[in-house]
Order: sequence, then C-alpha cells, then structure tokens
Amino acid sequence: MKTIEVVTHAYAEEMPHFASALVHQISSLVLHKSKKCKVKLTVCCTPSDTSVSQVLGWCYRGVEVHLNCSPMYLPWSNIGRRCIGRNDAALVTEADIVWFADVDQVFRNGIFDRLAEMEWPAGASMIHPRNIKIHKDHSTGDKLLCRLKELKLVDIDPKDFVDKRYRKAIGGVQIVQGDFARQYGYLNGDEKWQRPTDKPFGDFRDDVAYRRFCLRHGSIVGVDLPGMFRLRHTKTTYQ
Repeated sequence: MKTIEVVTHAYAEEMPHFASALVHQISSLVLHKSKKCKVKLTVCCTPSDTSVSQVLGWCYRGVEVHLNCSPMYLPWSNIGRRCIGRNDAALVTEADIVWFADVDQVFRNGIFDRLAEMEWPAGASMIHPRNIKIHKDHSTGDKLLCRLKELKLVDIDPKDFVDKRYRKAIGGVQIVQGDFARQYGYLNGDEKWQRPTDKPFGDFRDDVAYRRFCLRHGSIVGVDLPGMFRLRHTKTTYQ
C-alpha cells in the first residue's frame, strides 16, 4: 500500500484563520479517509503558536481523530520561508508520493486513492491537478473559518464551491514522487531560498523557483485528480 505525505504550513500567530483551516484539513483526511493508501500529514509550525498547538494536541489525543499527523517545528525565521520546511520534510520523507500543500485545502472524494493508483506520467518530475473546487466568494470562506468555536471534526458543503482551472503547478498543488523529494529536497542548497526571513510568508515565489528546477529534471504534467477544495478567504488567497 502506497504512502502519500501531505506537507502543509500553519502559522496562526500572524494569520489566526490558519488554525481553523488546519482543523478543516485534518477533518477532511479523517472523514474522507483513504482506503487504498496511507496518508501522513506533516505540519510545519512554530512551537510558540498556541492556536496551532491546540489543534495538534486535539489531533494527538485521538478522541475522534485517527490520523498520522506530525509537527515539523521550525524557528520563527524559518516558518516564513515556506521552502525551508518543505525542504526539511522532503529530504527525510519515507512516502511514495509527496504533496506540497497549503493549509486552506481540504481533500475529499477519494482523491488520494486515485493519486496512489494512477500511473505516473512518463518523464514527469512533477504533477498537479488540472481542476479544483474553490469557494464561490471570499465572504463564504471567511464565514466558514470564523465559525469554528471548538475543536471537532467538521466538513464543508460542496455546494458552496465552484470549479477553478489550474494551468500550472502553483505552490499548493505541487506533487512529486518520494524518490525525487529525497534526492533533491525542495530547493535544497539554494542560498537565496533557504535563507531565513524576518517576514512571515512575505514571498511565495519559491514555488516558481521549484517549478523551474523540476522542469530541468523532467516535465510538469496536469492530471485529472478531482477532490481538492480550496477554502477561499480574505488573506493570502489566490483570486
């Protein structure tokens, strides 16, 4: 049985709604548990982030959550450079497939089972879903993330989402094979992108640099992989 590792970032000290998004992401992996593969969630976070720590503690206690979820604790200066945590996770992953994700994504409808079973495109260094679902407007997503008042399993209403076409592998939908991740990391050794930053999530262009890197090692292929939903919200969202 294949293992898929989802690597995500959660930084609620600066962006409180990310803690609610993490609850939704965890819930989606539990409520819509994969049957044909194993899924591990790695959460890049800081030890001082009490909101994210509370969510992870709820997950560890396993009262209603049964999920392989591990924190990757990073200092404040490293959490803001997304590729640092991704690189650390990639180099030590034991998974067959690694999905570099964003915390405002939820996964349903057997998406990981399809990913595990599909034939990897010949010559591809990276794949990404061609189409996803996104909240129909920002206010709908904001209400969903602000509504969460207690730690419990929650689900979304698919009727609140519309189709969106992804023509390139943006930062939250970059999927590589485990061997590739272990060999190259995520911009491993790149002095510019592995340098800590004094501003949390101030520059997302690391995903562009990683796409260019992957293109030097193969093609990047969009695939039919339905089942990813993006929680649209006011801050840090793609239009």
